[in-house]
Amino acid sequence: MASKRKHSSTKEESKAVVDRIILLENNVVSSQQNLNDVVDILSIAKSGNVETMFVATNSLGRIFAGLWKQGLLKRNKDGKTAASTVSDWLRGNYNEYIGILKTQLKHSEAAIQVAALKLLMQAVVHEGENASKSSGSYEFPNSLYLSILELILDGSEASDHLLRTLADSYLNLYDDLRYYFYRDVAKIASPDYDPFKSGKSGARTKSLVEEAESFVRNTFAVMGMIKVVPTAKEYTAFWVNAIPPTGDESSVSNAAAHRKAFSEAWVAFLRQPLTAEIYKQVLLSMHRRIIPHMVDATGLMDFLSTAYDAGGSISLLALNGLFTLIDQYNLNYPQFYEKLYALFDRNLLHVKYRARFFRLFELFLGSSHLPAYLVAAFIKRIARLAISATPSGAVTAIPVIYNLLKAHPSCMVLIHRMPGYEGEESVDAESDPYLADEADPAKCNALSSSLWELETLQHHYYPNIATLANIFSEPFHKPKFQLEDFLDHTYTTFFDGDTARTPKKAPALAVQPPTALLRTGDAISDFLVL
Repeated sequence: MASKRKHSSTKEESKAVVDRIILLENNVVSSQQNLNDVVDILSIAKSGNVETMFVATNSLGRIFAGLWKQGLLKRNKDGKTAASTVSDWLRGNYNEYIGILKTQLKHSEAAIQVAALKLLMQAVVHEGENASKSSGSYEFPNSLYLSILELILDGSEASDHLLRTLADSYLNLYDDLRYYFYRDVAKIASPDYDPFKSGKSGARTKSLVEEAESFVRNTFAVMGMIKVVPTAKEYTAFWVNAIPPTGDESSVSNAAAHRKAFSEAWVAFLRQPLTAEIYKQVLLSMHRRIIPHMVDATGLMDFLSTAYDAGGSISLLALNGLFTLIDQYNLNYPQFYEKLYALFDRNLLHVKYRARFFRLFELFLGSSHLPAYLVAAFIKRIARLAISATPSGAVTAIPVIYNLLKAHPSCMVLIHRMPGYEGEESVDAESDPYLADEADPAKCNALSSSLWELETLQHHYYPNIATLANIFSEPFHKPKFQLEDFLDHTYTTFFDGDTARTPKKAPALAVQPPTALLRTGDAISDFLVL
């Protein structure tokens, strides 16, 4: 009973505070003589009660919006007049209000964070419109906008709802907000950026180093949510639109400036210490969402080269972006095929990026100008990996080998030396000159070897693999395989396919009934005497 009375009392107190806020707001709006009531609402906005804090900040938002329209927050240059004194006092309270909203961006409740963001973005509009009217040209209040972005991107408290609201409600809709977002990301990510020295360079503070992980996570999340890419010829959707900018007045409407801001933001972001998961996600989208919109895509060369040299799944994911630079931007990457050959290790046919890798691999070895020893080295390495791979890996390797042999007839000698073929000296597993541990494909002796591994696959325990491998015992009259049909197989797809198949005849299940514990000829009977 006491608990219920306490809850009822707290609810009544909150209602009384809300009613007082409404009364104070009406007083301020009705007469400038009641401007002192703003101080009372500010004190309520600082309270720990979520409901009253929410009502108070929204009330202040409406009050200051009206004061901006009346020109009472405009900086007065008349000196020590009564009007300038009131203006300075109001601006002091306005700055306190902005400080409260910035604090709420770090609130534990996502709804409070989003409400604070919306009020802060309204403040951006009011400050921008006031500055534009004063100067007679387009002005964007980037100082305020930068401080907002910094709190969101560096904050470990930033909720997914807050990040989504920033992207969907603002960055995807307004060109000026998106342009300055990219510029500010590049500025915050700069190694000499110091928020405590406005407009000056200085050493990055310890707090920013500690917040690097939050910055990387939040920035990548927001940049990944931005659907608008800098491909338009002109930009006309502006959040701050009191005096629309022109190409002569501001770069915010300039297409080239948007691409430059996009490029600088990504280059600066990629210099950050990325987590392994974000590193992979960046590489996955690099060739589609980043490279095509860069001013100079070759600026990503070092990042992609380092990723390609890292080995493992990171190298597999870097291939798409690296190939785009080689194919479209004439990047000269030394020892590309040697590095590609090194990726073919025992893990390749087991990783989840296997399908993505082999789609690219067909392009890399599609040229008829590649030397036979190089193609033979890849064919031999794939065949060697296939005999220890899972069925899903083997079913990918066999069509890849077949297509390479069709595209490069000079490597058919590997088939002709297989045990059982006539006309060539056969090479089996015992006499194989292939050096599996040699890193250089030119020195591994693959062209002197044979594909005895394929004969092994023809006796695979899974009948579908054995049947597929038998194609190498037939004349090469069939067209190339469509690799897409084999890349996405798993144990699940094999099981579903086998269980859905209707058998032509019922399998024989009857066995000869045993007449003794051990039959004559059983291996175990040699060890036991009964």
